[in-house]
Amino acid sequence: MGRTNATYRNHLDNFIDKFKPFRKGLRQENKQHLESLWEKAHSHAQAAAYMNSANPGMPAIISILLGIQKETQEHKEEIENLEQRIEELES
Repeated sequence: MGRTNATYRNHLDNFIDKFKPFRKGLRQENKQHLESLWEKAHSHAQAAAYMNSANPGMPAIISILLGIQKETQEHKEEIENLEQRIEELES
């Protein structure tokens, strides 16, 4: 027999499904950005499951913020590397 308790991923998918009307109202160019946010929430689902939260929204938001923070840091490092290369080429 299967488990009787839904997993965090099941709760997250149900949470995301509630946003289908919102997604429908978005312009086409923004839909891909929303999907990117949901991917970030899914990518940290294992950590979010440790919270054992009845509300999947809060861990999802933290997961999304964590993903955005990681991307921001990676972009900052890439910019610094490019600036350093420019300085080296100008010397």
